[in-house]
Amino acid sequence: MRISARKHTRTATRLLAVAALVGGAAAATAGAANAATPTQYGYANNLYGWIAQAQSVLAADGDHVPPADAIAARAMTESSGNPLAQNHWDGNQALYGGTYGLMQTITPTFDTWALPGYGDIMNPVDNIIASVRYANHTYGAFENIAYGTNGY
Repeated sequence: MRISARKHTRTATRLLAVAALVGGAAAATAGAANAATPTQYGYANNLYGWIAQAQSVLAADGDHVPPADAIAARAMTESSGNPLAQNHWDGNQALYGGTYGLMQTITPTFDTWALPGYGDIMNPVDNIIASVRYANHTYGAFENIAYGTNGY
């Protein structure tokens, strides 16, 4: 009985995440928006709302802010836009325990590039912020990897 309830909860969470991606009005998804629910700041609780909030935080921090479409393209490549995505089946699993969240970051990279107050790897805004900062530093600008089809 308990396994069945978990399965229904995971399915419901995934459906909420998909609804948010297509612009649906979804309630906060479990784990997806714990640290700073985008809607509490006037941002939509969907991919472009998360991106807009992350862009605002990045700009306030003085970081290079990539275009929304570049961030969205990378998010779709990495997680199909699912902020709850986890990858535990490639080389990153053995080395780092997997990749997590919207932008599929490994924990050490996320921890290094997250900003204070934005430290929840499963929060889509926090995940975007750390990923953009990492790519800006490592590749010169996030846009240099935004449209690639491989991991970054």
